[in-house]
Amino acid sequence: MYNIIPLIIILCCLAVIIFIISKKFPLLATFDVSSIPEEKEAETKQKIMAVRMERKIKVFYNKFSPIFEIIGNWFARKFKDLADALKNLEEKYKKRAKKEILVTKEEFISQEKKLVDLKKEGEDLLAKDEFLESEKKYIEMISLDPKNINAYRGLGNLYIAQKNYSDAKQTFEYILKLNKLDDEAYAGLGKIAEETGDYETAKEDFMKSIDIKNTAIHYFELAEVCLRMENHKEAVDNLEKAIEFEPNNPKYLDLLLTISINLKDSGRAFSLLKRLKEVNPENQKIPEFEKELNNL
Repeated sequence: MYNIIPLIIILCCLAVIIFIISKKFPLLATFDVSSIPEEKEAETKQKIMAVRMERKIKVFYNKFSPIFEIIGNWFARKFKDLADALKNLEEKYKKRAKKEILVTKEEFISQEKKLVDLKKEGEDLLAKDEFLESEKKYIEMISLDPKNINAYRGLGNLYIAQKNYSDAKQTFEYILKLNKLDDEAYAGLGKIAEETGDYETAKEDFMKSIDIKNTAIHYFELAEVCLRMENHKEAVDNLEKAIEFEPNNPKYLDLLLTISINLKDSGRAFSLLKRLKEVNPENQKIPEFEKELNNL
């Protein structure tokens, strides 16, 4: 029983404390923490730091704002220049397109005729070894039509005739940039390789020209390089293919007859001699061919 008395006293004290606190709770709820000295000091420091930061930012901006303005103006000018350039380019192409549309049919026909005439004049001058005048004709063609492949072919052949193989090669390679399937450009490169003694490359180039276009001249050119490589069988095969395209071409018959005599193929040789007499009776080599055949 004596043990219960202290417990009762403790409980009574606790009840009194709870009663007092409950009376004072509204006052505690409205208590301002910032009124504590430590809190006030922390808040003051925070405000000071914020003011300092704002001041530093203003100083930095005032110090570097001219630079920012210069850079901004530079980008603005560059953007304007670019926009103006694009606009001018667009106007330029519009004018060019309009100009091309305004070309009359008569003007187009006149220019085409001029190009044809210049090509013929250039070829005729080249045949006479008048290289300078021939070159002028081809240059004039290019001035009228900068991508005229015939003009570049003419120049390439002219440079080969002059043995200017470096310029000739560059010219034919440029043609292939304009048209990668130009058979005559490969044939031109084949001639250059053949003339400079690179027969393997020449053979490859002539074969490329044939792959693109089967013509008598390409087979004849391939036959010539095969003959230089002393590959007589391939030379004969390609000459026969050339003759299939042009049965009465005296140049093809002449070369095949020469090879046949050297190979002592009398049957083929007599047949070719007969055809050569029919298509080119004035050929001054006929008596020589007859003599050689009689000695077989």
